[in-house]
Amino acid sequence: MNSELEALLIVQQDDERIRAIEARRDALVPRLVALDKARQRVADEATRNEAALERELERLHVLEARMVEHRQRHEKNLAVLDQAHKLKEATAALAQVEAARKVLADEESELLGITRRITDLRTAAILSRGAIDTLALEQVDARTAHAAERGSIDSEIADARVRRERSAHGVERTLLVRYDRVQSRRNGAAVFALSADYACGSCDTAIPRNRRPSMASGVVIETCEGCGALLYVDVARSTA
Repeated sequence: MNSELEALLIVQQDDERIRAIEARRDALVPRLVALDKARQRVADEATRNEAALERELERLHVLEARMVEHRQRHEKNLAVLDQAHKLKEATAALAQVEAARKVLADEESELLGITRRITDLRTAAILSRGAIDTLALEQVDARTAHAAERGSIDSEIADARVRRERSAHGVERTLLVRYDRVQSRRNGAAVFALSADYACGSCDTAIPRNRRPSMASGVVIETCEGCGALLYVDVARSTA
């Protein structure tokens, strides 16, 4: 096996090590997602309570303004009734007074309902805001541990990439570009030794006979026609 191929295989080992470390890092993601979802649920609940409270407060303001207007109209109707001298006028004024009184009674009932809802929503808003703070405290340890573990893994990845870069210096650039393209596409191992019968070590596709002599020395690296992997002959194994 020539030195460049040995260097390429070392690069591949380095890449496999990096992928393994990255897999450990990726495995941390669901934990953080779960923490974020729990926090978001509580935050959404607080937002809904506060939005509902704002809507009820707006309804209260509108109703109070309407009730002021209706009370003023009711007082005018009472004044008209007091000044009515004819039966027809008194009857009409009384009807207006009764209608206004019913409207005010309905509005007072509505006011009572809104006031109760506002009280309940204020309590719910206070509790949900408190729940956000409580959950944040409960998650401190979990988030700290996650950040520490993520930082440690990121450090491992950085060291592994430095090591990989050093290993890549022993590989001719054109071959390294071929390898990078193949391993990126496969997202995994790209270089495989041929079997004793010249079959791809990845997909078992046989190498055409006219290409075998040039590979027999273990120097030439060919591309598999089946899966695109880079193939070589392990001279040490074939002569053992």
